[in-house]
Amino acid sequence: MINIINFKYHQISRQNRQELLAVSRGEGVADYIIDNVTALDLINGGSFAGPIVIKNQHIAGIGPEYTDAPAHQRVDAHGATAVPGFVDAHLHIESSMMTPVAFETATLPRGLTTIVCDPHEIVNVMGESGFAWFIRCAELAQQNQYIQVSSCVPALKGCDLNGADFTLEQMLRWRDHPLVTGLAEVMDYPGVIAGEHEIADKIDAFRTLTIDGHCPGLSGKALNAYVAAGVENCHESYSQQEGREKLRAGMGLMIREGSAARNLDSLAPLINEMNSPQCMLCTDDRNPWEISHEGHIDALIRRLINQHNVPLHVAYRIASWSAARHFGLKHLGLLAPGKQADIVLLSNPQQVEVQQVFIKGTPVDEHALLRAESATLAKTHPPLGNTVARQPVSTADFSFDFTPGRRYRVIEVIPNELITGNGESLYTGEGFDREDICFISVLERYGKQTPPACGLLSGFGLREGALAATVSHDSHNIVVIGRSAQEMATAVNQVISTGGGLCVVHSNQVMAHLPLPVAGLMSTETAQTLAQQIGLLKAAGKLCGTLPNEPFIQMAFLSLPVIPTLKLTSQGLFDGNKFDFTSLEITE
Repeated sequence: MINIINFKYHQISRQNRQELLAVSRGEGVADYIIDNVTALDLINGGSFAGPIVIKNQHIAGIGPEYTDAPAHQRVDAHGATAVPGFVDAHLHIESSMMTPVAFETATLPRGLTTIVCDPHEIVNVMGESGFAWFIRCAELAQQNQYIQVSSCVPALKGCDLNGADFTLEQMLRWRDHPLVTGLAEVMDYPGVIAGEHEIADKIDAFRTLTIDGHCPGLSGKALNAYVAAGVENCHESYSQQEGREKLRAGMGLMIREGSAARNLDSLAPLINEMNSPQCMLCTDDRNPWEISHEGHIDALIRRLINQHNVPLHVAYRIASWSAARHFGLKHLGLLAPGKQADIVLLSNPQQVEVQQVFIKGTPVDEHALLRAESATLAKTHPPLGNTVARQPVSTADFSFDFTPGRRYRVIEVIPNELITGNGESLYTGEGFDREDICFISVLERYGKQTPPACGLLSGFGLREGALAATVSHDSHNIVVIGRSAQEMATAVNQVISTGGGLCVVHSNQVMAHLPLPVAGLMSTETAQTLAQQIGLLKAAGKLCGTLPNEPFIQMAFLSLPVIPTLKLTSQGLFDGNKFDFTSLEITE
């Protein structure tokens, strides 16, 4: 199976292979030689001496025997340590609100040479045309942008209204594309465990590739059945016990540290020499403000080394080779002869200080990437049509009709987690017996004009004002959180009027708004401009209370029914443990 996969992914022509071998033997001229460099040994530990010799996008050899080898260009690394390019094992580029083109400019210079992404956010909005656009972007990228075929559109059938379907017939049209690595996160884990035919057909169709999982909190017999069905990894683990059990079951453990879900501190103590080939790093959802101020996979490596005392070779191993190996990308993940020359030169490996990045054997020119960004995006033909078909709303659309003396269910936000609590609160007639209660509504945005679904929220820190967005996983309806119906209506109408976006309202005035013209999910601005705009949103959010660090990413997951415990979709309040709708009022 592995040989088939890698034949599909990466082929070197016979001529290029012969040229590579000639340089390896010392009989040919290299394209680049990186001098004055030490390579980190991810297999044995420790390091070994360079130089590193590159021919035709690949490493021809490494070691002192190449010190005097001929080359068209020599690069002085000034004593840097070389490591393989970093790999993000699971992410949704759409959740960064950047296009794939902008994402590359923001992350490739930080050493992120490879990503494995699931574009199910845009597929939920636009269907196959959104997936096709992602493929076009990946084909034009310098970064290795591999794509998993979205498996659950919508996330859970019958639980929400989304913009499009993505049928097995459509999925199969993309299975054999060279940049497709497998089946994206299979979120309907009850269906998998029960052996339901529709989801089983999808797994069977992609069984020769990598099958991504999504099973927060799953354990025992249910986990065994999920893995036995063919699912190979999970990025939703949030406790050591859960992570250890999944590793023991043979799953790849993706340690996630995104903008909202932050599981690295919980899971890092699990990492050791023995299991590190089964451990990977991923971000899932990380916005450009955090990338700009903290970093991407480089930030996760830094914390593993300096806060969790993970040895250098183990930290860099799970940031590269482990993920490449898991997805069958045999040409990536190591500094070794024949591997693709995706190389990160570090002036300080302890602090992950990136000095220079090579991608496919060529130095990355950050300024050239930025200069070409607009032209490259235009070549992909981004889908810029308005995907928001919701009519403007009024204050009366948000009917919060509560009865004194009755108790109501409350979605409880848990800091740095996507899971939520299932709480309750008493309505006294003048308000609720918990001060931090605010209102949340989800409005279908694809032309059905159904009434808003309404619920209660705690732990979000909103004291006044309202926030609205067309980014709400995975169906991406309009989600709004507020203290008053009037301000909620103002915020919703703002994002409707611009065909999607994020909005902060305070004192019934729009204080900050970020338009997202690509499917109501992504901006066409540069990563730098987008980071600045997000900074303005964060500042406006502070006027409304002590909100989560990334309030819009946190609220985007409050409508995702496949993550426990209590969520709100456009169809109503959903119990993620029972996988069924429940009432707002507690009647039993």
